Amino acid sequence: MRVCKKCVLPDTYPGISFDREGICNFCRQYEKEEKESAAKHFTGEAELIACLEKYKEPGKRYDVLVPASGGVDSCFALINIVEKFKLRPLVFHNDHGFDSAKATENVKKLCKELDVDLLIWQYELGFMRKLFKYFNRAEVRDLSACHVCGNMLYINALEVADRFNIKLLINGYSKGQAAFIRGKEKARELLAELVDIVSHDSDFLERLTGKYKMLEKQRHFMGKQDLKSEVDPEKIMVIPFYIFKFYKTHKEELKKLCIDRFDWHQIETTYPARTTNCDMIWLNCHVDVVKSGYTIYQDEYSTMIRAGDFSREQALKDLEFNPPRDLLERLAHDVGLDLSEIKEVKKESKEEAVAARATMSKTEQGDFGF
Repeated sequence: MRVCKKCVLPDTYPGISFDREGICNFCRQYEKEEKESAAKHFTGEAELIACLEKYKEPGKRYDVLVPASGGVDSCFALINIVEKFKLRPLVFHNDHGFDSAKATENVKKLCKELDVDLLIWQYELGFMRKLFKYFNRAEVRDLSACHVCGNMLYINALEVADRFNIKLLINGYSKGQAAFIRGKEKARELLAELVDIVSHDSDFLERLTGKYKMLEKQRHFMGKQDLKSEVDPEKIMVIPFYIFKFYKTHKEELKKLCIDRFDWHQIETTYPARTTNCDMIWLNCHVDVVKSGYTIYQDEYSTMIRAGDFSREQALKDLEFNPPRDLLERLAHDVGLDLSEIKEVKKESKEEAVAARATMSKTEQGDFGF
């Protein structure tokens, strides 16, 4: 398998090509866009904090919703939001049934340390079991159940912000994760795939597409001009904390800070290494590797390498994939998935890709646009 010499994207990644130096087209495009977008960035943290002042409304209990997974990235983000930004947060932790108790405990300890409100939403396990079963079983290349699950957790946060009339949402997404949620074309294509895959289960389809309607409430932060404008009372501004150049996802530094600050605990078995992800990530990534030859985390980590948050060597080490076999079988049994049925899905031809995009464009005209 050929891998880009600058990032960690393999030749199985959709749309990839390599130049004579072995650098992929995505890295080259990133270099070009960075030069063109310099004016969109904040000059420093102080400028960002000044722009957030408008979200502090007298009489309101919360200025911002902050989703927290219990990992070092989201914990560090929350500490800064409270102590540097001086915003009053409602902290939101989503438990979809496969989270580690240590992750939840990390969030509870930090909220106690910071003296802030915490809402834990234990999401319906039956819905999530179907989600993992349907999208892992689907014979669709380049569609990860982790991506779909991440969409659900993101939409849940939007729902909570909307219920509490909070117009600002700051999450601990890495620069790579932020690229996922801001990719409108990919999002539309994803939704078209989702609708087709679950069309046999009308109840599940209705709930799934109903969730996506909440995306009409969001407004993505795309540049500093978005925060210099007035607050839109009809929209929720979504800002990934690590999108800014002055914040880095340095795992070891943040880990030490969190351990010293509130006795943070690491999950022993997690993927990628040094993260605080749920158990289901192992099954989803195993299926992705079999079907498509890569995982979405190679995509995420490649973006962070380009942004200077990770070295390529560290990313390759963190992305070594050695799932515990007994865990894969247990998870597959729990959601009703037969691992022996998961097969490689061949890449579609150029003509098939064009036809697929033509079909997807029709979906964009419906109620589920991003």
